[in-house]
This record gives sequence, C-alpha cells and structure tokens, in this order.
Amino acid sequence: MSHSIHYESISISPDRQRQDFEPESLTDLANSISAIGLLHPPVMRETPDGLVLVAGERRLRAMEQLWMMNEPIRHNGAIHPPYHVPYVTLGELSDIEAEEAELDENLKRRDLTWQEQSSAIARLHALRLRQAEAIGAKHTVADTTAELPTGTSVPGLSTAAHGDVKKAILLAGHLDNPDIAKSKSVKDAFKILQKQETRRQNAALAERIGKNYNSSAHNLINADCLHWLETCPDNSFDVILTDPPYGMDAQNFGDGAGTMGNAEHHYDDSQDSWITMMSLLCPLLYRVSKPQAHAYIFCDFDRFHHLKLEMQKAGWYVFRTPLVNYKPRSGRIPLPEHGPKRQYELILYAIKGRKPVTAVYSDVISTVLEENLTHGAQKPVELYVDLLRRSVKPGDAVLDAFAGTGTIFPAAHQLKCRATGIEQSLEYYGIAVQRLNSVDEAPALI
Repeated sequence: MSHSIHYESISISPDRQRQDFEPESLTDLANSISAIGLLHPPVMRETPDGLVLVAGERRLRAMEQLWMMNEPIRHNGAIHPPYHVPYVTLGELSDIEAEEAELDENLKRRDLTWQEQSSAIARLHALRLRQAEAIGAKHTVADTTAELPTGTSVPGLSTAAHGDVKKAILLAGHLDNPDIAKSKSVKDAFKILQKQETRRQNAALAERIGKNYNSSAHNLINADCLHWLETCPDNSFDVILTDPPYGMDAQNFGDGAGTMGNAEHHYDDSQDSWITMMSLLCPLLYRVSKPQAHAYIFCDFDRFHHLKLEMQKAGWYVFRTPLVNYKPRSGRIPLPEHGPKRQYELILYAIKGRKPVTAVYSDVISTVLEENLTHGAQKPVELYVDLLRRSVKPGDAVLDAFAGTGTIFPAAHQLKCRATGIEQSLEYYGIAVQRLNSVDEAPALI
C-alpha cells in the first residue's frame, strides 16, 4: 500500500551514500516518470520524528524537476497533488534493514561515481561482517562479490570480480585522503595508494638503517648535502655527477600556464632558493674535488647561464656549451594547448685543473629510462654510465650530492668506480639502499 506525503516533510540523512547526481540521468528519469508514471515509489522509514528516506532519493529529485514544470506525478492510476510524494513503508525498520535497503538501491544504479560505488560496496561488506560475527559465522570478500547485483561494476574497473571488489573496499577506507578522493578512477586511485604505501615502507626502512649505509665499494648518506659537504675532506673526489633541483617552481610545473599532474616535491624549488643553493654548492664541490677533476651537473635551460657563472666564480672551467640529454620516449608538455613536447635537458660540464677526458664522445646523449622508481626526475643508468666513462678510470671516487634513488651506484659499479651518494629524502634514501644492495650482487662490466 502506498501513501502520500508532502516533499518538505521528508527527512533525508546527510550520511546517505549518494552525494552527486548526474543532471542528464535525472532528466532521463523525469521523462520516464512523466511518460509512464512512477512505478516504484520511494521507501520511507517511520521514526518518532517523522518519515526518513530509506531509498529513492534519485526519484525524488526527478519528481522535483517535473513539479517545477507543473507536471503531475501519476502512481497506480492516481494523480498526486504537486510536491506530494507517493511512498511505501516497511514499518519500523531496524538500522541494518534500513542500511540494506539503501545499499540495494544504490548498488543497482549506474550513475554513481567510483568513490560512491566503492563506499557502498565497502558498507555492504562491513554490514555482512557484522551480521556474520553476530552469529559466529565467517564472511569473505568473495561472499560480498557474489551478493552484488548482476552487472555491478565500479567505474574504472571491470564487472564485479573478486579483485576489483577488494580494491573498492580498500580504497573506500582512504577516501579521506585528498589525493585518492580526487582521482578520476579506481585504477588511478589504487596506483596512488600503492605509491604512498611504497613511500611509507621506504621511509621506514631508512629509519631502521640509520643515516649511513656502506657497501664494499660505495657509501650512501642520508643528509642535507650542503651540511655534509662542509665536513667532507678536501680533494676527495675525481668526478662530480649530480642532478640538483632545477629552481623552476616544480610544485606548479609549467611555463607560465599548464602544470604537470602529480608533481610531488618535498623541497623549496623556487628560483631564489636555487640561486642561494648554487652559490653555496659550487665552491663546496670545488673544494672536495681533487686537483684534477670533472663535474657534470644537470640543470634547466633557464638556469644554465647562472650555474655557469657560479661554477666559474668557484674556480671551475666551464665548457662553453652544455651537453644535451635527449629523451626519445619521454618528456613533458608544459603548455598542452600550444606545445611542443620537451624531450631534452642540459648538463653543465666543468673541469678543475687540466684533467683530460678518457675519450671524445658526442655532446648529445640519448637514453631510455629502464625502470621508474617513483622519482619524478630519475635518470637512466645508461645516461650516468655514458657521462662517467668520459672521465673515470677504475678505482676513481665519484660523488652524487643529490643521489635520489641511487642511479649513481649501478653506473659507477659498471665502471669499477667508488661512489658516494647523498640524499636528504628518507623515502628515496630507502630506495637507494635497496638499489645499492642489488649493485653489490652484480658483476662489474669492465
């Protein structure tokens, strides 16, 4: 038996699953109600404070559209007055029954966002776990999957397979994380969650290891490189190879307009900060370098001239033109509406004393990143090998003051050099430790 109640007399809990409604979907539903009438009235729960909506909020919103156009609502052959809602009640529903009714309603809908769908699945799973626990039974994700309405899917995933439901349940517990909540799909959100978990594990590993990690030939230090270099003895390194911040406001990556999505940086990358850093770094690198030494420093196009001046001021002879790292399979588009795709970056080459090169190579290097270890500026090992081979002989000491994920170690190992890496981030330090461990197990190539 159906009843009728004024629209404004209905209470709608702010905690209901559905938060967003697609206008086109509501219009389609309104057109259907207008043409054939209301087939399934909303479900209400009777409470001491009045009727509370259990299921059918989408239908309420569609009916509101019709009322605004002065169209009547027909149900079971009867026409209801404007803003009077036909409804059915199941009597005094328990909390569990009310939640079941709402979840059943929502899980059959196709217009939920992945966040809403994931949350609904997670709520259903939690509900069944409570019910199973009450009677001493077990309930699994597979059981929840089997219960979902036929064809249920989470936007961004396939139909309700066991693994997909498991992901949805997991992500529902992280929707308070802004990076996850704003993701466009479950797939994207799950990648972010995995990345964050990897970071946490790497940072935890770094905490356990301590600030220094030494292998048979290489050293890794968790420190601010400027502070560490101040204590480093003079004349310690044959070659400097490092990739410092670019001073290009990487938090808002772009050339005056577009930004690079998911740019994550844990330092001040402003131009002023970069200038201050280089004014301190360049003389320190000169002091810790041996009387005959080479330096290779990655830099942005806009910063090359300033870096050159700081290196010259410190005593280095800077090669007139930079080396160019060409990235044939990667690069970014800072201004998508205007292009082009940037696939190169510059490397300043500097000499201390009269150190000769081992051989003459091209000033353009083309390499491909083998494995991305979650660092936005990670360099290929092949690139570091190409640069080092120009300057080192077996046994030489090499320094990377911004070690990142530790690319310097496999490169130096291949050339039988001794590498020292300094990395401030605990996360990347943890990755570099694992990389250094794998390097020690690999044979050198020369």
